[in-house]
Amino acid sequence: MAKPSTSLLKRRLDIAEIVRKNGEIKVDDLAEMLAVSGVTIRNDLNYLEQQGYLKRSFGGAIYTAQQGASAAQIHEPAAVVDKALETEMARQVAVQIDEGETVFLGPGAILRKVIPFLAGYEDLCLLMNDLAHVPLAQEFLNGESVLLGGILNGEGSEVEGELALNAFRHYRPSRTLITVDHIAEDGTLSVRNETRGRLLHEAVTHSERVIAVVARRPVYGEKRYAVAELQQLSGIVTPQIVAAEYHARFLAAGLTNSYTNNECLTWLNPALQKTK
Repeated sequence: MAKPSTSLLKRRLDIAEIVRKNGEIKVDDLAEMLAVSGVTIRNDLNYLEQQGYLKRSFGGAIYTAQQGASAAQIHEPAAVVDKALETEMARQVAVQIDEGETVFLGPGAILRKVIPFLAGYEDLCLLMNDLAHVPLAQEFLNGESVLLGGILNGEGSEVEGELALNAFRHYRPSRTLITVDHIAEDGTLSVRNETRGRLLHEAVTHSERVIAVVARRPVYGEKRYAVAELQQLSGIVTPQIVAAEYHARFLAAGLTNSYTNNECLTWLNPALQKTK
């Protein structure tokens, strides 16, 4: 299958950002701004709508993220993360990856968005247990894509079990990418799902470097399952509001803020990850 060019990926990301900033925009305006045909823009909008970045409107597109959220919504951990923010976090994760690596891409929608940013990487081996990652990996990656063996979870969306756990001992990933739900005061990273927690812990144990994404504010009083410690991370990516919650814990673990924009931050462990 032919892989999309870097210019195609960049244009689609640019369109998502333009729609986010404008709220609504017409196909003709996008075509003029990006110097491509209206047919090309419509194809891009169809793709971006399928990925959840926007909604098609008559003759254009509309930004779909929640606007004017109340204070309760802002503090609700389960609230939907802004699609553009998810894309920026994915980009900041991808920039830490080198060509030729064996990478375990943990489950979840934010990590799935990392895949298009790896389109130009050579000799990359991507390990996955999330079935929804597979179509994007086939579309964008030039290297090897490996779906871990095992059994399907109750939702039929992820592979789990002993075979999946044993795969990490076989492949020994150079880097593992995970999303976590909470970071305790002692630096323990955890998730709410026990089976997923076991798999992520195994991936971290057998990986040389680990990058974590923490997309939501912490939830207190819930049962959680440990997957890693802050000191094990080579990097961590968070939205600004989440980083503020964990700032002291990052500093105590020796992490330094290496990249900041108006939406999210990247923290690195200088001993494990070079700044790019």
